[in-house]
Amino acid sequence: MKLFMLIAAVTLPLCAACNPHTLMPPTPDPNRSTHNEFPTSLENKLDVLFMVDNSSSMAPLQAKLVSQFKSFMDPLKRVPTPDGSGTALPNIHVAVVSSDTGPGTAEGPKFGSNWRGDQGQFQFQPHAPCTTSPLHTTPAQQTFLSASMNQTVTNFDGDISDAFGCIAALGDQGFGFEGQLKSVRWALDPFHTPDTNVGFLRDDATLAVVLITNEDDCSLPDDSDLTDPDQKLVSDPLGSFWSFRCNEFGHLCNINGTLQPPPRGPADHLQGCVSNETPSGRLTKVGDEVAFLKGLKSDPSRIVVAAITGLPTDYSIEMIKTDKDVEYHPNIKPSCGVESGEHGDPAVRIMQWVNAFGDRGLAKSICGDNFQDALSTIANRILISIGPQCVSGPLLDSDPTTPELDPECQVMDVFTDAQRHENQTALQACAVDPTPPCWSLVDDAKCPGAKRLDVTRAGGSVPDDLHTTISCSLCIPGVARPGCP
Repeated sequence: MKLFMLIAAVTLPLCAACNPHTLMPPTPDPNRSTHNEFPTSLENKLDVLFMVDNSSSMAPLQAKLVSQFKSFMDPLKRVPTPDGSGTALPNIHVAVVSSDTGPGTAEGPKFGSNWRGDQGQFQFQPHAPCTTSPLHTTPAQQTFLSASMNQTVTNFDGDISDAFGCIAALGDQGFGFEGQLKSVRWALDPFHTPDTNVGFLRDDATLAVVLITNEDDCSLPDDSDLTDPDQKLVSDPLGSFWSFRCNEFGHLCNINGTLQPPPRGPADHLQGCVSNETPSGRLTKVGDEVAFLKGLKSDPSRIVVAAITGLPTDYSIEMIKTDKDVEYHPNIKPSCGVESGEHGDPAVRIMQWVNAFGDRGLAKSICGDNFQDALSTIANRILISIGPQCVSGPLLDSDPTTPELDPECQVMDVFTDAQRHENQTALQACAVDPTPPCWSLVDDAKCPGAKRLDVTRAGGSVPDDLHTTISCSLCIPGVARPGCP
């Protein structure tokens, strides 16, 4: 079951909290309204997709993720239940995808048998030290972890943290031009969902996407030839066959006052680097990847994104030559590193993707002794999006002569039947008629500076395809209205 909450500034007669007349729904105004969607079933629902980079050098970083995954799950096990009776792990789905989306149009034996990559399919095969998959094989095997009823009903053996550890260490043999954002899009695209991924994404669940990667996104359009291996020299149109192509054709930096691609030569501390969203860019547009993800939910507050990656604190280029090279070629310098040799490159595109989600986006450095702080911080940010049904204001008080708030709201139950027809029923304010179902806005410490929507219902189960909407008049800053400060 879902609860949509819409608060809009409109001029309405005194109403629902003080008389039985039905209000017309306010018209949303982006500058004067907020929009939230809350779960109201017996369990919070959460879908979490981990994109784990499986390119060269990632194995030790994957080991950190696996060994410290409890730091992510433990806070989620203490989520307050919707009815306020205690805490419990949400009804949760957890899936893993790799960063390997293949080399675009370059194909065939040059790239081995797996030249198309993993195509966004969930990874569920066991990895050392596990020898068998924790997922149940009967009656039908799912490729993602699923737990409900506070982990008393699962499709895997053992604790969810241990089960994740068996499937998340993907190794480091993936393609070196990583398509982190493309892999996420392929995995979640509702119109082209891989068969192995069906059933993961739920309309009434909060969605969290977490990237674990030490390089920036290099998502290629399907028709891209950027990974052409026959171009090998710095003088070739695409330059040497090296991941620096992702920087040169995917970024723009402020050089001499204009945005330009990073040069094929040494450069120190380039400033203002961003994704190349112009026609000259040869990677997918970050803006398109953001729009796709936001389009999966009617309420964007139900989406949280995070990345443990190389923060773009420095952007410098060096010239290097390996044993396999015939000449020196440009290479992006790591923006961070640790004594053990692990490093992170400046993730310009990933940071731009994270920032596009505002306070629902979070980035933490991949360089550090452990991931415990990063994982727990991400989990706690997710908790905000699956918290109580907080209705924020400033709400108009339709009767300022009384000590309590008399909000001007309309609350509706909306039931979607098997034919996808919507049937709406207006709910009465409990202050007018306490007969269930009725609604009220109550104080709750979990909703600081706001009110919590409380719907009193008669006994019995509530169908999952029922949701509740609330529309309330707001006080408009600078507009004098009775009932407003």
